[in-house]
Amino acid sequence: MNGNVQADVITRNAKSNLAFTLVNLPEERRRHMAQFYAFCRIIDDIVDEPVLSGSSERHAALDRWIAVITHAVQPTPGIEDEVQTMIREVKPDLQPMLQLIEGCRGDIDQKQPETREDMLAYAYKVASCVGITAAQVMGASEAARDYAIALGYALQLVNILRDVAEDIHKYGRIYLPAQDMKLFGVSIEDLREQRYNYRMRQLLAYEAALAEKFFGEAEESYQVLSVEDRNALIPAQAMSLIYHTILEKMQADEYRVFERRYAVGNFRKLWFMLRARIGTVELPLPSLADWGFLKNANSDEKDSHETG
Repeated sequence: MNGNVQADVITRNAKSNLAFTLVNLPEERRRHMAQFYAFCRIIDDIVDEPVLSGSSERHAALDRWIAVITHAVQPTPGIEDEVQTMIREVKPDLQPMLQLIEGCRGDIDQKQPETREDMLAYAYKVASCVGITAAQVMGASEAARDYAIALGYALQLVNILRDVAEDIHKYGRIYLPAQDMKLFGVSIEDLREQRYNYRMRQLLAYEAALAEKFFGEAEESYQVLSVEDRNALIPAQAMSLIYHTILEKMQADEYRVFERRYAVGNFRKLWFMLRARIGTVELPLPSLADWGFLKNANSDEKDSHETG
């Protein structure tokens, strides 16, 4: 979380589906998205990684970023300066970026959501808000907001399903709603002990159906957007295809999330990027030199809080 690190370094080193898809963008928008992505990555790392010890340090680091994006402090050279520059040049609505910070702040001392509404409120902050800002940075109009929100929900629900085991064992967090767990007779101890049974499968299938609903809403919103907006959102649409495939893999495998981590390989990601371009051919294909950006974007990524 060195503030002197530049955005392109963070993005190049990231093992991320989103970083993989940025090659579709024109140079200036790709630079801006790399800066926004690096901001999201740093906010996530403040909460998740063991670089900082103790809640107070993590809260202070998040407070520093609130001051940076609201231009309340002089930025340090590197990513802070780049993010401020991106904000000046793109002029995105700052509220979603601030909501992302507060959503991630809730993970410092995370409490299990009681209801689906609680789970979706969290997903809105850490994923839909990312999507809203990303759409603005990529050059989409305000008409893309509903698409960004629905897709954010869908991607975060896939993350929650895929990362059930890692979240509870590595971070001590549970994102599945307590009411839903009670409905299917699944206990916290069942999650800790990785008890894979009929009740667990039914619970995960129940949440997967909600993810499918939001994928459907996102696709409906995408299809009525202008050609210009669809062009701008090619990386987001590729993300939709990648994550829906991860969801389909889990469904076909009956949600064996305690045994394996579901992912999509790079060649298939590339195919999804090309599929996302179908019907929106105004943008030129990336040059061969651009593909060097993908060399570190392998399939074993960590993508929570960056969906959008």
